[in-house]
Amino acid sequence: MATSWSWTCTGRQVATTASHLSPVTSLVVDPSDNFILSGSSDASIHVWPLVDILSFTKIPSGRDRQPPNSPIRTFSNHRAAITSLAVGHSSGRYNIAVSTAQDNTAIAWDYHTGRVLRTFLLPSSAVSLTLDPVDRAFYVGYEDGSIQSVDLYKAQSFQHPLHDPSLQSTPAQPSAEEKWSPPSADCGAAQSLSLSYDGMTLLSGHQNGKVLSWNVGRKKYATTVADYTHPVTNLHMLPLAGLPNPGQDLKRVAHTIVKPRYDSSLSESSQAAGAVPADYTFSTHLLNSTSSKPAAARNLDGSDRTNQFTEAFTSAVFPNSMIEEGLAELAAFNQPGGSTAQGSPMMTQATNYEDLAAKDSQIASLESELAALKKKTTANEAARQLTTDEVTKLRSDLANLNDYVNGLHQKQDQAQREKVLRQARKEERETRKREAWFKAEKKGKKGDAVVRRMEAEEAMQTSDSDDQSSDE
Repeated sequence: MATSWSWTCTGRQVATTASHLSPVTSLVVDPSDNFILSGSSDASIHVWPLVDILSFTKIPSGRDRQPPNSPIRTFSNHRAAITSLAVGHSSGRYNIAVSTAQDNTAIAWDYHTGRVLRTFLLPSSAVSLTLDPVDRAFYVGYEDGSIQSVDLYKAQSFQHPLHDPSLQSTPAQPSAEEKWSPPSADCGAAQSLSLSYDGMTLLSGHQNGKVLSWNVGRKKYATTVADYTHPVTNLHMLPLAGLPNPGQDLKRVAHTIVKPRYDSSLSESSQAAGAVPADYTFSTHLLNSTSSKPAAARNLDGSDRTNQFTEAFTSAVFPNSMIEEGLAELAAFNQPGGSTAQGSPMMTQATNYEDLAAKDSQIASLESELAALKKKTTANEAARQLTTDEVTKLRSDLANLNDYVNGLHQKQDQAQREKVLRQARKEERETRKREAWFKAEKKGKKGDAVVRRMEAEEAMQTSDSDDQSSDE
């Protein structure tokens, strides 16, 4: 059985119920400081209400009620020991948690309701985990020292990928080829991970004591930051210093920290519900930062002055002092000689009339420029239309010319074929004439008379064909 302990600056120590059946392997607190998430080797994750644990008032136990300091929710979707746990950076009710286990899975889920949002099937068992500063992705470290980035927005969806019902029932499987290889195989397991404030540099602590830096944009190893003699089991990147952040400014300070001690009287049934022990004391120092005034900065001479940049940077709107100062400077510029003295009402009215006249003239000038631009646009459009019509006409003329040339080529080919046919017929007639002349001479007749008779017949046939052609 595993129990979680918590204590405050007053030395008060409170224990939770032994809800885990195996040792606790990971522990995180959400950004709102209202919940604690604990993962264990028993494959379960408990969500604990921090306010109820630290409260003096305990809900009385009964048959239908859980014992005091017990978890309000249990997440048991993993099938093996929990190896790492991370919570998102939002303080709202839709913040997420990501957990990894030895069953080679990583699950994004809502720790307010216990609902599974997305399941990722990893190439191997992850031993460390961290989330992107804006919860766009999470990074896991493996036993071989490699790192892998898993993008939560990689799936194409019309709504948030983690809240799309069509994607929640389908596990995603990152490829093993997307792993970032370590510089050497002797680095050992990546036991801890931490991201920079801008999410561009990832630090990993390894089994051999080395702290490696990774370039998130290039997805590869960058350099070795440190080399210790023992395994690096935890890493934490400090927040960026130099920028004002009123949400994280201290409002009070406890100057005395008391050693933790277990208050057994709170667990006794005789203790009145909601009663504070008699020896319980709490001392604190309230700081000036609780007021709404901006922090003061010091000049070189040691005097305090208001840092207007800090005030404007941290405020939701521009400070009134800055707006009034700007209006005063604008009024001074409008007065003759640049004097900041207040003028008479008549001078002010005259100045206003001059300003109105100047604005009217400027507006008229802009309107004339706009009219000129419209004319130029109209002329350009007309020229473009005319050019388009000319191009269309030229294309039509070119098409007609191509048709005419093709017709001439066809007529020329036909005339050539007819010429060849006439030549062939003429040669055939000459051949017949010679054969008829030889036959007549062999028979003892005059071959020339036979040839003349054949020529007369051909002349009559030619005249008949010409008459038929003329009739057609």
